[in-house]
Amino acid sequence: MLRPILICSRRTFVTTPRNFAKKKLIGSDSGRGTKMAKVVVETPKPIRDTELLVTRCCGLNKYVEGEDPVLKPDEEYPDWLWTIHTGKPKTFLDMDPDTKEYWYALKLANRVQRNKAKKGIRFYTPPKMHELSFLSRLPLKHANQ
Repeated sequence: MLRPILICSRRTFVTTPRNFAKKKLIGSDSGRGTKMAKVVVETPKPIRDTELLVTRCCGLNKYVEGEDPVLKPDEEYPDWLWTIHTGKPKTFLDMDPDTKEYWYALKLANRVQRNKAKKGIRFYTPPKMHELSFLSRLPLKHANQ
């Protein structure tokens, strides 16, 4: 004997506006009812005192009270601190292949290249018309001279 199939949605639809009954609390960032205190943080003014800039690490103190730490002589800091690279990030072409950083950078470069290939971005762009019609101002060298 065949049973009748009852097609019913698992989701129930509510026609009454239930979310309109809730009131937002004053000062809350989200509608979930959690009160959050808003703190206005002012950006610090740049320090222009040269004596203070030379003797202290300005901006390192994260507490409201207290002072910035005093800088020590260079001899008291570890040697590795002076070898940290602070310029532009190095590519894998500039690194030593015997380091982990090289292989991480190579992995990242390969991932970027694969993502560009998936998007259809071409790696070779042909020269533009104005680049092909370049005329040099230098005199031509003849073969018979």
